[in-house]
Amino acid sequence: MDSVAQPPVGTPWHQATFGASFVRFWRGYAIFRGKAARAEFWFWALWWFLISLVANIAFGAGVLTLLTDPSGLAAPPLQVEQALEAFNPFPVWGYLLSILPLGAQIALGIFTVLALASLMPWIAISVRRLHDTGRSGWWVLLAAVPLGNAVLAVLLALPSVDRAQAVR
Repeated sequence: MDSVAQPPVGTPWHQATFGASFVRFWRGYAIFRGKAARAEFWFWALWWFLISLVANIAFGAGVLTLLTDPSGLAAPPLQVEQALEAFNPFPVWGYLLSILPLGAQIALGIFTVLALASLMPWIAISVRRLHDTGRSGWWVLLAAVPLGNAVLAVLLALPSVDRAQAVR
């Protein structure tokens, strides 16, 4: 562990380390009050990038082996055609998932579970990071607007604002 004492989640920690940011992210699961320093937010973003990269490589390798399989997908099975005619996408997705190699299915499943589990903490750390820049946490709703993620990323990258300068 780090020899430096960590402040509680919600108090910005500008000296956050790569490893400590992972732990602080999960500890601050539903803490929307307080602030998060750039270091803890962007170290977590790096963690998420690496997790996504590993999952996408595993999934992509599975899809690549599927596409290069000589017995592959020359003609879609009857159930896919019937599902498309009935406007029911679930059998199609079920079929597409079932033909993936086991490794790709596992990677996709693990990534889906992690993505769903980390949704609320992602929102929480983003709100705390916005507070640290002197902005309202409601700016996080930009993520729901087309191209809003780009604007939100710029806001999240801004430096910390001193409490005396913060907009209230």
